Amino acid sequence: MINFENRLANLKNRRQGTAERDRLEKGMYSYYGDLRPTEAHEKLHENAAIKYVIGSMAAVSQESTKVSKDEGERVASTLIDMLKTSGINAEARMQGSVALDIHIEGHSDVDMLILKSDVITVQGPALPGTYYSDSSDTRPMVDIVRELRLQSEAKLKSRYHAAEVNTSRAKSIALSGGSLRRKVDIVPSSWHDTHDYQRSKLAHFRAVKIYDKDNHTLIENKPFLHIKKVNDRNTQYSGNLKKVIRLMKNIIADMPDYKKSKAKKLTSYDIAAIAYSMNESLYCSQYLPLTLLENLRSYLLIISYIDERRNSLIVPDESRKIFNAEEKVEALRILYNEVNDLAEAVQKAINPLKEKYDGDVLRNRHVVFF
Repeated sequence: MINFENRLANLKNRRQGTAERDRLEKGMYSYYGDLRPTEAHEKLHENAAIKYVIGSMAAVSQESTKVSKDEGERVASTLIDMLKTSGINAEARMQGSVALDIHIEGHSDVDMLILKSDVITVQGPALPGTYYSDSSDTRPMVDIVRELRLQSEAKLKSRYHAAEVNTSRAKSIALSGGSLRRKVDIVPSSWHDTHDYQRSKLAHFRAVKIYDKDNHTLIENKPFLHIKKVNDRNTQYSGNLKKVIRLMKNIIADMPDYKKSKAKKLTSYDIAAIAYSMNESLYCSQYLPLTLLENLRSYLLIISYIDERRNSLIVPDESRKIFNAEEKVEALRILYNEVNDLAEAVQKAINPLKEKYDGDVLRNRHVVFF
């Protein structure tokens, strides 16, 4: 049986931090009551089950998100200035959940790409009408970005000596603590001009190559195409795509640890791709938001057990299949079971007398926002 009051408390702590941390950050030393602001879902004249679903779909406050973005950009800007002193020219771009506003925590990590700005790679052969000149730096690009990675490690350690600077990760440098208000992940990388970018000059077609320190190799990604496609589909379905992504993330966050450790084999990128692939199932009236929970339940059931349907799904930038590892199928089925349990519990909260699950109970339940 789901304790929705506990889930609402966990949700608030994720979105706003604990009451104690909130007081300390804002310099409020009163120990009487919870001084954190009341959010829209908490004001609903609904039961706790519905409040939890609506709150799980909602974006983190603009104020908290702005702090995350500002902190990521501040660290990246500081690093870029320090790199210049060693003759390394770089620029920064934000990627990930904060950039897409699909993060579920007020104190979310922020991912910052640090890109070599004066040397690029090009998908060959270069298309007619494009003009690329050879770089004066004749080293392989992997060695150039390796230098960017090593110099970034050294610069960040010298600048943020009071913070923890974790350089053990293969693809990023993680900073936390000290003067930092958010955890920031620095991702050394380089630009890669794809044929689509050469042809169109549209920024979302430009790829990046991220340095893998453990294997001394570059891994191609298309983060800006992913961002654009998710944003476009979210607009097409009136914001419902991002609501479903956040809902799945919160459901995973509220799992017991033994399930969560398996469910997290689905990355944030995979979760976004699953929601993206729902297509028309993302449509619902703004007054019937529980439809999204029922549609998600039905969709996860289908792709959990119909192999052909699941195996046809690809990520938004079309670079790979969503379920490219068997452990992700197990994670999917765990997620489906949790979503199914949630849907059944919400129905029970709406209509305690109805014994058999009926998705129409959720689809037809109006929620009035004031």
